[in-house]
Amino acid sequence: MKYTSGSALLLVSAVAVLASSPTLAAQAQDDSKNLSNLSIEELAQIPVRSASKTEEPLSAVPNALYVITADDVARSNATSLPEALRLAPNLWVQRANAREFAISARGFNGVDISNKLLVLVDGRSIYSTLHSGVFWELHSPIPEDLARIEVISGPGGTLYGPNAVNGVVSISTRDARETLGVSAHGTASGDERTAGARLGFSLGQSGAMRVYGNWFDREGLSPSSTPTSGDGIRGWEAGARADLGSDANHLMVKAEAFDNMTFLAPGDGNNGQNVTARWNRALSDTSALQLQAYFDVFHRRSRMTEDFLQTVDGEAQFNIALGDHQLVAGIGARHSRDRFINALNTFRLVPDSAERWLINGFVQDRFAITPQFSIVAGLKVEHSSFTGIQLLPNLRLAWQPSENALVWAAISRAVRTPSRVDRDLIVPFRLVAAPDIASEKLLAFELGYRDQIGRNTSFSINAFFQGYDDLRTVDSIGTGRFPQQLRNDSQGHSFGVEAWGNQQLMPWWRVSAGAAWLVKRFHLTPGTHDITAGAAQGRDPDLQLSLRSQMNLPLGFTIDTALRHVDAVSFAPAIPGYTEADARLGWRANAHIELFVAGDNLLHASHLESNEVSRNQPILRTVSGGARIRF
Repeated sequence: MKYTSGSALLLVSAVAVLASSPTLAAQAQDDSKNLSNLSIEELAQIPVRSASKTEEPLSAVPNALYVITADDVARSNATSLPEALRLAPNLWVQRANAREFAISARGFNGVDISNKLLVLVDGRSIYSTLHSGVFWELHSPIPEDLARIEVISGPGGTLYGPNAVNGVVSISTRDARETLGVSAHGTASGDERTAGARLGFSLGQSGAMRVYGNWFDREGLSPSSTPTSGDGIRGWEAGARADLGSDANHLMVKAEAFDNMTFLAPGDGNNGQNVTARWNRALSDTSALQLQAYFDVFHRRSRMTEDFLQTVDGEAQFNIALGDHQLVAGIGARHSRDRFINALNTFRLVPDSAERWLINGFVQDRFAITPQFSIVAGLKVEHSSFTGIQLLPNLRLAWQPSENALVWAAISRAVRTPSRVDRDLIVPFRLVAAPDIASEKLLAFELGYRDQIGRNTSFSINAFFQGYDDLRTVDSIGTGRFPQQLRNDSQGHSFGVEAWGNQQLMPWWRVSAGAAWLVKRFHLTPGTHDITAGAAQGRDPDLQLSLRSQMNLPLGFTIDTALRHVDAVSFAPAIPGYTEADARLGWRANAHIELFVAGDNLLHASHLESNEVSRNQPILRTVSGGARIRF
């Protein structure tokens, strides 16, 4: 194991001269308070939006929803967005190599096949129409700018549409008015360096803006890799965000660009830009309007293949309280244009470029029958260029027997519409296009209980049964083995339990635990075959467990430790389960400077998390050092 003690600390010294302003120093001191723990009571009442697209306390949400706070991210070892998502016990995270991750909820995981999880960044979908998944290496926000990450396990199709089948991850960055002053960070280990900085300043009496940049250099994990070969990646992401007006009349505008290099072949890498604008207007004490639009474009290049996607999206949402009814309704439209070119082998998309429209409307009502008992009912109607009209209904029951307890049940329908790979992939003489392939369908039943016991204990437990139909398979057509075609010949169900909780053992010591158990049962339609042996059903372990400890010690020291266990992946080729530990020692020298040293995967020199033989590499034990400075 290599260890580099010199971190990117020198980066922050260049901005120290900007601390001369007393105003900025005071603002930075307020900013540093975000690293203090929320109490158990505050965590239970933290405001969330992803469950109903309107702000409500977590304690009242009838969903399997976990919140990763800004404090959680700041005290973790995570140097990338996928690593931060490990903090959610209801997500399954597999790292394949230095740059590729597979992330899912309730199964169906794999780098190329994790296609049932919808991910949003400040309301912008980062879904790819190529394979219905997320290319995680295209997204590298500054960790200190993350306000919270809301993770819903279970379907969210009524509010979010196709692809929100097994879960929704909504990532929110901080309001620019909360990030005034100068902040910088740097970390270094034997195989990774990161650095980032931001500058926030006021705009008039009620507005603010920040500009920021993030840089990273991750060496490949392959034994034959050098710093500039194999599965490594090096790049940057930069942008600006402005927030103007008041809470009652708020305009947010955000623009970003990124560029990175990968090293499988000369010229490999990715770049892109996006712009998001959102306007929130309170129309009265009981009603509000939100308008949002974004433009997103990215270009990926890897070993003689090119993938281009351009998306324009707009939506309007209206919220109103009418007596015992809390109504939310909206309409939206999205246009995407893609292009995929492959000069490496015979796999093709025909046509190589296509356009796609999604048009939708939804309405959802939370009706309080009594002060303790509510019914949530909603419906989304969506029209896709690929599949026509889809109906996505949702019914939830919520009972609050006490102020801090919630019992809920739900039945929901969700679909995953076909991707370009599903419909248009061909291999001459081997695989023909599948223009009639249908959407994959889910009918989910859920039951949950959330409670806070006293001031120091909270927990949530959720059980689910999910029935799937028309899952993707590959079968021969005709009389011989070839040609083959993608079909909808698999069906079945999964069931399981997710649970997590927090315990404040001492005023200075908190422990958190989580568990997720999953069972899958699938079969083929009689008379059909699947030559992939069910590969599209995912590469999932049956069980994962996590335990996290956070300690605030005298003299500004903090100690954070985490233990996680993941069962074996049995899908061939099988890989063993693993148990690993992470640790972080931090020292807050004063209100402006924090130094830390961290260790990842401390129990073993290496372990495997993915069984995808074309890309998986051993994940190594690492030790890193770093600093944060804010003025």
